[in-house]
Amino acid sequence: MNPLLATLGDPVWQIGGGIILLAALVLILALRSPDVHLAPQHQWFLTRLILLLCLSCFLVLSAGVLFFHGANAASTAAPLVTQPSSATASPHGGLSPTPLPSPSPTPFPALVPSPAQVLTTFYDAINQQDLNTAWEQYAKALQQKRATPPPFQVRITIVHCQLEQVSDTSATGYLFLKTVGPNGYTDDVERLFQFTLSVEVNAWKIAQTAPCLADGCLDDTGSLVP
Repeated sequence: MNPLLATLGDPVWQIGGGIILLAALVLILALRSPDVHLAPQHQWFLTRLILLLCLSCFLVLSAGVLFFHGANAASTAAPLVTQPSSATASPHGGLSPTPLPSPSPTPFPALVPSPAQVLTTFYDAINQQDLNTAWEQYAKALQQKRATPPPFQVRITIVHCQLEQVSDTSATGYLFLKTVGPNGYTDDVERLFQFTLSVEVNAWKIAQTAPCLADGCLDDTGSLVP
């Protein structure tokens, strides 16, 4: 995942940046209040000093969050493993016995529609408010939630969707979702969610959803609904 996009969606960066901006505004307004008797040149100097300090704090915060996500992305890269040759020379001449072949990995199911096509169909259905099609992309066990949705106090409803990272050869994809949270709360912010698919009756279906935070993607399938 792109560390920059992960940083922009990080609640720590969003809340911290908001606090720094609010603090700058409050300090500048207090400095220019009629109750504060300062010469114009002093007000000008202190205003610039406050802006400089707040900007420095914001840059330090952004750099720290970006470095954190960059380190996480680097740690998840798989190391390259070289395979030994099928036969090696023996120190006494000739070839050593051919090692036993390792078990072949299970091939990735090549089904139509692919995982990327399923998530694209889900994305289009959400944005077109076609709830029937959106629910059809879920596994049968999750489709039962449509008849008995989660309580209003914990329900998270998807209202808008944007593709981030999907693949025809991976059962995991990432989408940005705009949601209405528990008790109808909304802040009009798109957040990153991880979608995990599984094969059900020779078809890819959405089996798990998880919001992605600074410490990873945590399963929240029971609360998130179209």
